[in-house]
Amino acid sequence: MTPILTYDTWTDTAYTLHMIAQMMGKVKLVRMPAQPEWGHIVLHFTPQGLTTGLIPNGERSFAINLNLDTSTVFTQTVSGDTAGFSLRNNTSVSEYYNDFKKMLATLVCDTVINEVPQEMGTRIPFYDDTQKHDYDSCAARDFFQMYVYARNTLLDFASPFRGKKILPSFFWGTFDVSTVLFSGKPSPFPGSGVIEVNGFDEQFIEAGFWAGDPSLADPSFFIMPYPFIRDDLGAQPVKPDKAVWSTVKMEYFLSLKDALSYPDPRAAIREFFEHSFHVVTKRESWACVDWFTQPLTIPVHENQGF
Repeated sequence: MTPILTYDTWTDTAYTLHMIAQMMGKVKLVRMPAQPEWGHIVLHFTPQGLTTGLIPNGERSFAINLNLDTSTVFTQTVSGDTAGFSLRNNTSVSEYYNDFKKMLATLVCDTVINEVPQEMGTRIPFYDDTQKHDYDSCAARDFFQMYVYARNTLLDFASPFRGKKILPSFFWGTFDVSTVLFSGKPSPFPGSGVIEVNGFDEQFIEAGFWAGDPSLADPSFFIMPYPFIRDDLGAQPVKPDKAVWSTVKMEYFLSLKDALSYPDPRAAIREFFEHSFHVVTKRESWACVDWFTQPLTIPVHENQGF
């Protein structure tokens, strides 16, 4: 059964994992060839947690992994060398960052990164973040179970989309699992900021799942259109009936608690994504949407042609 982990019940552990994910992602940011809309920096799922995937470094190419079963962070090179450290109680981000740097240095994968967290409320550099935090391994595994469940529902929704897309991935800046579907229409960001200018340059719809934060504790599914819609779409309700439009966030939301209250939660979540998608694409006059959503004819079973 999918757990419902409200943010206020695992704040210390959530903060620790967010910071570890930031460190992992920032190494990708420096070392991976750039892709549009930051597609090169996302983290990927493993059966035990998250991974950077293989990062180029010549004969010492490597991957960084977060294993929530063993509460460890470890790096492995293509030659098989490994190094890592444990997640533990009464430990600060500064201490973890020292562990992280030593881990990479041991394997000759040293990488100079921007040590200030991105897309978070805090701007304290990793090395200056000395407040101690406890680590709850059970809460971490519950978090992962929620995200795996969300990742799988997002994959069901996004896979048939024929246009350009980012399949469900972990975005370490905002600490969510999301898929992004693009219309192909350029839409440059009207403001400044390197993240926004390079991440919001094309019309898209982001569908995802977010664990919450201190201001909103309930983990929730969401649909975020870009360009942002500042009108109140609440007058045009979406399905299922417990989904809502936030004029503050400019997004549709369906909490995990509400989703799991339906007789068929996965069907309710898919209905949320699909109905919100069609409301937005119709309102924003997406071109080619009929083609993008044309059903696939790829066979599934051996007796269908494979």
